[in-house]
Amino acid sequence: MSFWVVTYHIDFFMDDGTVVTRKDMRTTEDPDLDTEDKVKEWLLNRYNHSDDPLVDMNGIFVGVEKEQLVIDEIILNNDPFKN
Repeated sequence: MSFWVVTYHIDFFMDDGTVVTRKDMRTTEDPDLDTEDKVKEWLLNRYNHSDDPLVDMNGIFVGVEKEQLVIDEIILNNDPFKN
């Protein structure tokens, strides 16, 4: 089965002028996600509408003025053994 691999990072702009960057990745095997645009929409929906943070938030809940999600790469991983 094919699946998508999405690597991304979130830049947290802190109230003291520093920027904290946290990186992560997600995978999905959803057959409805058949284009990169749909995968981007899926990740943005998780980012905007989920209570589950997309990155490790340890130590950065306080002092965040704004944050920015950046999608670094989207890869379709095809199973070479699929008939």
